[in-house]
Amino acid sequence: MATSHTWFATDKDISLILDWLVKAGAQSVDKVHNIEDFSTNGSECAIVFPTIGPTVYWPDPINLSEYEENTSYWRQAILTKRDIELHPQCRMIDPQKSPTAGLKLPYLRDGKYWAAGSLWFPTINLKKVFPELARICGRFERWIRKFPTVFDNRKGKNKTEFDHQICHSSIIQCINALPDACSLLKNGACMVDHMTSDFTFRGCKENWKT
Repeated sequence: MATSHTWFATDKDISLILDWLVKAGAQSVDKVHNIEDFSTNGSECAIVFPTIGPTVYWPDPINLSEYEENTSYWRQAILTKRDIELHPQCRMIDPQKSPTAGLKLPYLRDGKYWAAGSLWFPTINLKKVFPELARICGRFERWIRKFPTVFDNRKGKNKTEFDHQICHSSIIQCINALPDACSLLKNGACMVDHMTSDFTFRGCKENWKT
């Protein structure tokens, strides 16, 4: 299971996230685009940490008989095989052999509501496979948790003061807000968990009208 961290950030905040990742040694996969130049456009991308190890891609085609059945890696191979078939032009990074993370950039949903960003580490047994990357994951968590918690349902119902303002999926998680995003929430802005479905989002917008 991937270790993920979710946060609200605006275009004024995003450099805090990107600068942190660059200092931790992250690079874009293509090495053409600089992470510092990423923007709040909602894109999802893989980032790598080349000082920890090389980037290794899944074979194409994937032979499922080479993976032990009913293991997490086998299930990951099944999903990746499907993705490769759907997107044959894309090379897929193997997170069990590559020090990598996924980055979802925040964006304005419906051009009005900030949707959360997320950083996740998809390697199974991260601490065992890539201990140095696990330490980066831990450092990021400690850093992001220094910002105010605006949503947290890990122990049941969210009890923060912003409960009515945040449209969320059913995922158990903690969401922190960087300075400008937090200021907007305190001034009554409404925001959206990036995993929220269109159906749930429509319901939230109706509730926000009342």
